[in-house]
Amino acid sequence: MRSILDQIQLKYQSFSKAEKKIADYIKNHKTTLLNIHIQHLAEEIDVSVATITRFCKKVGASGFVEFKILLRDAIEQTETNDETVFSVDSIYHTVIKATNSLINIKDYELACQWIREMEKIHIYGLGSSGLSGKELKIRLSRMGLIADIYTNSHDMIINSSTVGPNDLIIAISSSGQTEDIIDGVQLAKRKKAKVISITNYAETTLTKSSDLVLYTSSVSSFHDNGFINSQLSILYALDIISSLLLKDKDMFHHYQKTLNALNEYRKI
Repeated sequence: MRSILDQIQLKYQSFSKAEKKIADYIKNHKTTLLNIHIQHLAEEIDVSVATITRFCKKVGASGFVEFKILLRDAIEQTETNDETVFSVDSIYHTVIKATNSLINIKDYELACQWIREMEKIHIYGLGSSGLSGKELKIRLSRMGLIADIYTNSHDMIINSSTVGPNDLIIAISSSGQTEDIIDGVQLAKRKKAKVISITNYAETTLTKSSDLVLYTSSVSSFHDNGFINSQLSILYALDIISSLLLKDKDMFHHYQKTLNALNEYRKI
């Protein structure tokens, strides 16, 4: 079940400027909000009480009182330990648990069906998302699928101009706001290709341009803890996709062949 913090993350890009002020304040002052009065919060953020009430309803609460109850429950689920090792361990568990709450297994099964059925898979990703895309490309190739990865805007536009109804685009963008990826996806859609996006946020230009969206948890709230892998939840999603695909006997056979070949030539 998605927590109230999950709902805030998913809807963040669709919030008004005032609503984003509320969301940002909540992210940075979660624990101090539990005993605050709505009027005090409105004065602190410099928004109206009515705006806070609308915000609460927009993320699934009936009002501010219920919002605080749901926030308290979410905080109890995501508390982390201050010790370095235990802190990182706790963050990883928190991110995975949060991603689990966003997962609709039917969407993942449909994504795998499209991956199996399409003639070729084209993966788009920039920066860190590009690295995740390369990982996905290697995995799909080892299962006997034709896949390629595009990690710059020039290549994405060239590729998206040549695709058609038998091609599948997998766009990886944590923010869902990466313009180069959106440009490539929208052109591919005009060419009738199917599009799956893997992203943290709903109601973005990317998700609106996609046929299917696989949501993952954002790690942005943990940036103050240091270098936490921004792709953690996306890699977790790729593991789920890979595990589902390997249930296919032919794909598992291809995977075993590549594994045996790598062992034979001592490449792993």
